[in-house]
Amino acid sequence: MPEDIKYLIESMQPIGDKYNAKTITAANNVQKHLERDFNLHFNRAYRTQGSVMTGTNIEVHSDFDLLTVIDRYFYPQSQPVNPYTASDPNVDICEMRKQATEIMKAEYKIVDDTGDKCISIENQNLNRKVDIVFCYWYHSEKFNETNNDHYKGVYLYDFKKQIKHRDFPFATINNVNHKGDNTHDGFRRGVRLLKTLRADCEVELKMLKSFQLTSIAYSMENSSLMYSTGSELQIAKNLSAEMKLLIDDPIKRKAVLSPNGIERPLAKDEVVADMIRLKQDLDVLIEDASKDIANSYFVQRSILAY
Repeated sequence: MPEDIKYLIESMQPIGDKYNAKTITAANNVQKHLERDFNLHFNRAYRTQGSVMTGTNIEVHSDFDLLTVIDRYFYPQSQPVNPYTASDPNVDICEMRKQATEIMKAEYKIVDDTGDKCISIENQNLNRKVDIVFCYWYHSEKFNETNNDHYKGVYLYDFKKQIKHRDFPFATINNVNHKGDNTHDGFRRGVRLLKTLRADCEVELKMLKSFQLTSIAYSMENSSLMYSTGSELQIAKNLSAEMKLLIDDPIKRKAVLSPNGIERPLAKDEVVADMIRLKQDLDVLIEDASKDIANSYFVQRSILAY
């Protein structure tokens, strides 16, 4: 099979359970270390987020967040000022980060504590990276009505700016998985292809993170991402067409919503140059693969059997 066809198909393939299991084990180990050694006046809750939870991850370049949440109080949507007064939430979260950093440095050789919202560790035995993200609970009115975690949010804390950022990670996971299932995994395959092309690009595409790439594919109609055996090239073509539309139409690009429906990840014009470059690499792959498929009945049969 030609290399371009192989690259196209393999880039879209899901990562195996064995690989993902190591990532989850690395996060579980971090949680165990934290809970064993934390000395805080409040309980913690832990949740995971990232592409491993939605099946849109690629090897090596996978983001995996361990949300570490203050579990003594929450911020209600209905009240602009947190009614909790027993301690200072800003002091609480700074102390949690401080202790977490000390605990991680005692356990792991590679600890990056420079992040605005997180610290990162590398588990060298498992060859996995875990981001520890510190946050508070945020209870939306919809969550209070339904008690459904889909509507339960968090406030991520920016330690440098000392401000909170609202996020709905469970809605993101649910919506991404829903679209993946409704497209017979075609949506996930499209996201993996974009992520692989970005990772392999000769220049670093700093403005196009996983979040932006997922949102590009999420904005597409399900019919454009529907997967069946041998449809990889058509999905790639549809991704290219969507990117052209977003590049050419700033109003449409800036209106694209994140999977949780509250952010506009393509609103900044700085993303356009990276989108153009990524689309160029995608189009070269599409052109090469199209020629090989058109010129060989054997290749056509091989794709269907891959």
